Amino acid sequence: MKAMAAITSLLLAAVLMTAVIDTGSAGASAGSDAARAVSYASSHGYRTSIGVFDTQTGRFSGAGDYNSTYASESVMKVFIATRLLMTGQMSGWNQTTAYKMITQSDDASANALYGRTGGDGVITWIKQTFNLPSLGNPPLRPGWWGSTRITARGMALFYNAVKNRASVWPWLANAMHHATRYGSDGQFQFFGIPSATSGSGVKQGWGNDNAAGQAAFNSTGFVNGDRFAAVILTQGGVYGWPIANMVTAEARYLMPGGRISSDSPEGTVDSLTLHGNVATVRGWSFDPNATGSRIKIVVHVNGALAAYAPTTVPRSDVNAAYNITGTHGYAIAFRLSDGVKNVCVYATNLGAGVNRRLGCRSLNLTGAPLGALDPVPLRANEATVSGWTYDYDVPTYSLKAVVYVNGRLAAYGLTTVPSPAINTSYGITGAHGYSFKVRLPGGANRVCVYGINRGHGFNSTLGCRVVTLSGSPLGRVDSISVTNPAVATVTGWTYDYDLPAQALKTVVYVNGHLAAYGPTTVSRADVNNAYGITGLHGYSFSVGILPGANQVCVYGINTGQGANTTLGCRPLTG
Repeated sequence: MKAMAAITSLLLAAVLMTAVIDTGSAGASAGSDAARAVSYASSHGYRTSIGVFDTQTGRFSGAGDYNSTYASESVMKVFIATRLLMTGQMSGWNQTTAYKMITQSDDASANALYGRTGGDGVITWIKQTFNLPSLGNPPLRPGWWGSTRITARGMALFYNAVKNRASVWPWLANAMHHATRYGSDGQFQFFGIPSATSGSGVKQGWGNDNAAGQAAFNSTGFVNGDRFAAVILTQGGVYGWPIANMVTAEARYLMPGGRISSDSPEGTVDSLTLHGNVATVRGWSFDPNATGSRIKIVVHVNGALAAYAPTTVPRSDVNAAYNITGTHGYAIAFRLSDGVKNVCVYATNLGAGVNRRLGCRSLNLTGAPLGALDPVPLRANEATVSGWTYDYDVPTYSLKAVVYVNGRLAAYGLTTVPSPAINTSYGITGAHGYSFKVRLPGGANRVCVYGINRGHGFNSTLGCRVVTLSGSPLGRVDSISVTNPAVATVTGWTYDYDLPAQALKTVVYVNGHLAAYGPTTVSRADVNNAYGITGLHGYSFSVGILPGANQVCVYGINTGQGANTTLGCRPLTG
């Protein structure tokens, strides 16, 4: 910002505020509006380039020689501030000085900070850091930061990059949105973008630091609620109000009606709320090509379609702000499972343009119970289902746990088992362990346990395990003894998993021929205690044998699922 013209700032301000420029009707796109702006400037003898970057769609639009370099003048001060922010130097005196440098375009502040941030090499550092080879080049005149070379395309891409850099954007956006009407030297700096729209965040530049010795006036920053980065670089004539007024005319061509035009839908995501596991996203959207029509809003969760609906909610505030009619609000409910969810909302385009992402929000559904299912041991046909669970919302409370076997309710109850290890690990108190006894049929069984939510969130699956019982009888032959030369006594036990309390049919074969059969009628307390069952499960048979070698085999006859079981075979000499 070099004060090189004999002109009063008050006169310049008056000319800019009273000039009336006919920019025609709103253009179909930022590119066509920019082209009209460049054409207007060229017809008056000015060299100009315009770059516009849509930070929502990632599209660049430009006109003029937007890949060619211009003198940056004070626009390059954003590079100084950016390096301070990214290198952790934005505090104390540096911060106070940098804020004045951006808001008031103060040259003395830039001079003081220039060497601290790399001097003539600061633009090279910015190019490398943000991978912006088209940004520009170091100063044409070494040591004169105003002669740093920038391109309209490169600056638009730079602004998009810093908007996505958390360490830079909040501070820089705040400073640009607080640009003063007059610079620290009294220069009126609201030419260009600030005179064409409201609510912009800008960094302006003006001077004579170019090879042709002509004036260079630049207007850059964010418009349309910071959605678009807009860059207008203009060179020609002499320093003063004519070129400043030309930049304002260009800005008004670029933003007919005070906004950058777009064929694609406008809109926002206002809120994303949860009630249990049901999320509701609210906001508004309309298509500039059909402002009275409803458009379809589509919701994706982690990249997959979750819901869609038209804009059916009245939004008088939106209609008033954009001077449109119709219903342009939306409220769409959809269910979510537990875990981290990235919810993105899209507006479906009508006519020219493309579908637009209105915004994305992340949710971590941690209100649901946390817990686990331990290994499931078996004792006969009885499984012990145990584990732990607690609810984030009420971490000291006992929680209800529910057990399902093969999709059917099998057991439920509160967590009453002490859980010191869990309490220590999660820093909570209370009893959070559970343990249930459930009987299983033979075969493969899917055992699942659920933690029942309290408060915000929804029920959680604590785990599922497949527990397999053969279904066939269990048992053994305890003894086979010869009581006289022609008779043997066979004893043992058996029971069936499917009917553990019932007596089971047992069959004895001698040398491959049926010798005896009958139910288990002998009391076996040892077996009942070992397997946690009741009933009579012992057997004792007397069978005839032949002189010499014999083979005695005993079988448990299956009931229900499974197959007959060989309880044992033994050789015997008669």
